[in-house]
Amino acid sequence: MSKSITRKIQLTGGSTYIVSLPKEWIKALSLSAGDEVEIYQDTDMKLFIVPKSANTTDQKEIKKIIHCDNVSPDAIVREFIAYYIAGFSSVSITCPRMSSSTRAYIKDIVRKRLLGAEVIEEDVSTISIQFLVDEKELSIKRAISRAFTISYNMLRDSLEAISKSDIELAKEISGRDDEVDRFFFYIARQLTISVKAINVLDSEGYNLTQTVDIYSVAKTIERVGDHANRIASLAEDVSKFSNKEDLVNLGLMILESYKSAINAFLNEKKDVAHNLISNTEIFEKLRELQEIAIKSNDNPKIITSTSMVVESLRRVARYSADIAEATIDMLAKSNR
Repeated sequence: MSKSITRKIQLTGGSTYIVSLPKEWIKALSLSAGDEVEIYQDTDMKLFIVPKSANTTDQKEIKKIIHCDNVSPDAIVREFIAYYIAGFSSVSITCPRMSSSTRAYIKDIVRKRLLGAEVIEEDVSTISIQFLVDEKELSIKRAISRAFTISYNMLRDSLEAISKSDIELAKEISGRDDEVDRFFFYIARQLTISVKAINVLDSEGYNLTQTVDIYSVAKTIERVGDHANRIASLAEDVSKFSNKEDLVNLGLMILESYKSAINAFLNEKKDVAHNLISNTEIFEKLRELQEIAIKSNDNPKIITSTSMVVESLRRVARYSADIAEATIDMLAKSNR
């Protein structure tokens, strides 16, 4: 924890109040007389002083080199993701026993799941990836909106695949999950960077106290994508369920609740959020549908797959309520 430094407020010129800055802080940031700082005020009336040159989304080059041995490809991918979220601009992994197939797998997964990931150097034992992310072109709100649109379409198409017994459509859906992940990891990265560069949030009308709510919504969207993918993987069996149209219709109702929850979050609609949380009818209908599936004369495999889909739909309905709750929480922390 940072040590406390006490300063007295002084009056100069009869109308101007000044506070001296710690000498160590000035030296550490290589500041000098005449340099500018920016002052931000949060909801608790606290002031944050940031060197103007440092408070920008144009992050300086932050590199990380990792040495590994006998590490699985998936573990290496997790390392890349972790340092991407931490705000590093480039990461190099050096593993003496990395086969060509392993390198190809790592590069493919990282490029699919991380926005702006480009291989800048590679040899038999090393992969260096730079994250060429243009934060000015993609705001946090737009990233949330894009991730939602992809997950929404995934869930809608999964229900259509069940309704129309379209197995080819169901198989195509799984590839979209990586796109949802890309935007989720990007949002997590931006929230990490915002701790140091306050203007990342300030330019969008958010403040630092709202980061937990923004992250919660982004993570929820990522989970909806996972469940849409799961439903698609079960579509072939569930399309044979004797009451599949009831399931599809209920799924479409849940889909619209999900859409309303995101719109409430992005457009700060507190009343809509409260109404969504108060609506428990969907959960009762899900319970009834689960009982119908269990008592049906369908074969056990169809019943099991249908029950899994019903559970995924229940999760999505719960996630919609979670987004609504995050909307209310975020508005309570608003500066307005």
